[in-house]
Amino acid sequence: MKKIVGIIVLALVAGGGYFAIGRAASSAAVAQPATPIAAPRQDEIVLAEGKVVPAHSTAISFTSGGVVAEVLVREGAAVEKGAPLARLDTRDLELKVAQAEAARAQAQASYAKLLDHASPQEIAALEAQLAQAQAHLRQTQGSVTQQDIAAARAALEQARSALAKLEAGPKSTQLQAAQATFDQAQASLLSQRDSLSAAKTSAGLQVQQAAADLTKAQSAYATALQNWQYVQDTGNDPISPTTVGADGKAKANRLNDAQRQQYYDAFVQAEATMRSAESAVQQAQVAFDGARQAEITGIQAAEAQVRSAQAGLDQTRARADSDQLAAARAQVSQAQANLDKLLGEQRAGTLDAAEAGVASAEASLAALKADPRASDLALAKAQVQAAEVGLREAKLMLEQSTLVAPMAGVVAQINVKVGEIPIAASPAVILADMTAWQIETTDLTELSVGRVAIGAPARMTFEALPGLELRGKVAKIATIGQNKQGDIVYTVTIAPDALEPGLRWNMTAAVSIAHN
Repeated sequence: MKKIVGIIVLALVAGGGYFAIGRAASSAAVAQPATPIAAPRQDEIVLAEGKVVPAHSTAISFTSGGVVAEVLVREGAAVEKGAPLARLDTRDLELKVAQAEAARAQAQASYAKLLDHASPQEIAALEAQLAQAQAHLRQTQGSVTQQDIAAARAALEQARSALAKLEAGPKSTQLQAAQATFDQAQASLLSQRDSLSAAKTSAGLQVQQAAADLTKAQSAYATALQNWQYVQDTGNDPISPTTVGADGKAKANRLNDAQRQQYYDAFVQAEATMRSAESAVQQAQVAFDGARQAEITGIQAAEAQVRSAQAGLDQTRARADSDQLAAARAQVSQAQANLDKLLGEQRAGTLDAAEAGVASAEASLAALKADPRASDLALAKAQVQAAEVGLREAKLMLEQSTLVAPMAGVVAQINVKVGEIPIAASPAVILADMTAWQIETTDLTELSVGRVAIGAPARMTFEALPGLELRGKVAKIATIGQNKQGDIVYTVTIAPDALEPGLRWNMTAAVSIAHN
């Protein structure tokens, strides 16, 4: 693009400028003669094409996802800094705030409970439990009840039944269920593989189609560019360069202004079509990458289910191993020993359990009467702090659901609608300060940008405003260059010396900058 701009501007310098001629002729037709534009001086050799942009603008996006509930401004409206622009549906966020407040209250109550001493009711309850444990101990020391013996016999029968099941192995119904689960997991894996592969293949075909469309658009652009360059260089029709005059001799087939404009319009349209095709290729590639990743993750998940089902089937098929059998036999022996102790004269185990119950009740009562430990207080305090952080986070998410203006300006563009989810890659609202304009150009290559300095004088003309020439100075030069069609280019910003009310965002400007 920068080479094309260079050719156009050099033509302006050398031949008086096609655009100046064309615009002057058009103005003459309506009796509005344009002011002649002086040719650039010899020291103004850095030439570029730029566009008009606001001196201050910002693109604002939502920081969290959700559905748009309200759009509070319209395009073209002037807003002050901090004014609300759009709002997401906040019902779920309000619930999260309420949950966080409840969690904080619960943590604060737990911390306060540790600081408070035990109430008389709590002490009385534990004293009652201690008395009950002591009574149970005395009863155990005196005799063994029939209920104790029945419970011991039931425990023995349960242990014997568990051992018999292990020795007999799995039932046929269990094997059938495990086999069915495994077969279903395998069928799901095959289905997932086929459907995800088909989706990836379809996305790949979309990429190929988009690439083919781009190739056609590039070919059309190259033809339109060649024709337009030929028109600029010769002024003749590139398709039929010559014609036969009245004298029968060949002569140049010169183009009138309307015909020249047609070739220029064809060139602009071909370039726009090529840019659209490039964007379509990028979008198709993103869709293909997503389908490919979905295939990988989907197949991995299905394979994991197959492995899990296989493990379950293998476990069902396997008979009890020696460790399981040994544990089951040990439980039988333990249950038999407990019954023997209850039926015989030795009841040491039952007495020990009763004594342990008394000791546990005494310990619980002592702990209730004692002051809380420092570690328990520290843990409870940390839980309160964590709950407060959670509440602040929930409130922040609720606050961020409303998009506010970070600066005063005019709403230049709104990209969200009520009921839709904002697109992450597109700003929701674009604000701009329309009171000051600047011109940005990305046509300066690494060979040209070194000849330009901050503060260098510049001249600007505008295709949309024939006869207008503005002067200004270079205000900013980008530090990092960008790759543009194989060349490294740098963005240069020019600040006009005077305000011009006729300027509009993205108007094309021809720029000449004095070199160092």
